[in-house]
Amino acid sequence: MLSTDKAITQAEISKETGLSQQTISRKLKELEEDGIIQRILTKEGEYIKLTDKGEEELKNCIEDVLQLILRTRTLHIKGKVTSGLGEGRIFLSLPYYKESFMKYLGFEPYAGTLNLVIYDRISLENRLILDIAKGIVIPEHREPNRVLGSVKAFPSSVNSLSPAAIVIPARTTHPKSVIEVISPYYLREKLNLKDGDEISIEVYL
Repeated sequence: MLSTDKAITQAEISKETGLSQQTISRKLKELEEDGIIQRILTKEGEYIKLTDKGEEELKNCIEDVLQLILRTRTLHIKGKVTSGLGEGRIFLSLPYYKESFMKYLGFEPYAGTLNLVIYDRISLENRLILDIAKGIVIPEHREPNRVLGSVKAFPSSVNSLSPAAIVIPARTTHPKSVIEVISPYYLREKLNLKDGDEISIEVYL
């Protein structure tokens, strides 16, 4: 049985693209010959769905377009200040990370992160984009008795104050809705922030 949740008709394609059904038919024939789509005849008519090769090609196209967009975008993330568990202070007190942030970001961070809880859909979508974006990667570092995980960082400004950076450790207990921000400043004091205050972050990709 054909599963139509991942299939579409020529008429639907024509409506979505604004192209004539004759043009659509010609293009579909080319895609079928290239192994990108499969055309399936049923009692209800003809349905078109992507083959495995087609899904892979579509995924590659989406990633290429996304990377092109990211190279020219500044992302905006809003959220509310929240207290952390003190892990950021420990993390930033380690010489390897202090030296690496100085090397890659150009500043030595204050010994503690500013934690932010995202509460709106657009900001959360922008946060998820950071998982795909390249960012600045602080590589993993092995010491005799432990391994310090890699960290991805994105230069940012907090309420228009810079320098700052969003940091995403490879090993973290935080959900996607919580982000950590570092800066050479004690941001709570510099911006007069307390838990529950709303802040806006510009992220430079």
